[in-house]
Amino acid sequence: MKKFAVISLSLVAASAFATGYGPYVSVEAPSVQITALTSSAVANEATSGGEARQNLASNAGNVAIKKVSLQAVAASSSLILNKADGYNAQATQSLASNVGAVGVNGLQVQLVAASNSAIMNVAGAQSKAVQNVSTNNGCQACN
Repeated sequence: MKKFAVISLSLVAASAFATGYGPYVSVEAPSVQITALTSSAVANEATSGGEARQNLASNAGNVAIKKVSLQAVAASSSLILNKADGYNAQATQSLASNVGAVGVNGLQVQLVAASNSAIMNVAGAQSKAVQNVSTNNGCQACN
């Protein structure tokens, strides 16, 4: 079995998974979100009619970032998988991203660095898989 080492440092993180954008979160101090993977696997999978959402070093929902923000995912010899398989399955995965109504009023750095790793997004027949990598996506419910 591969060594599983996941270090997730989230000094300030916000996530909302409800319909719409959820509660308002205001980040008024410098923000650092880091996920580091070594010889690891991170899988987000939805099957037959299910829905799965996964955020690594990301903001989701109704968030205002008012100061410097760093979002980083680093992977070495790892697998990062987002998969939707089966009728009407929906999977969304965000890596160092902002999804939803996220306002940025300060310097922001979004970084995904992978070495000897795979970042995969897979959708089967009649299913949807959405993957955001170091990006901004204004639509949280757009699976």
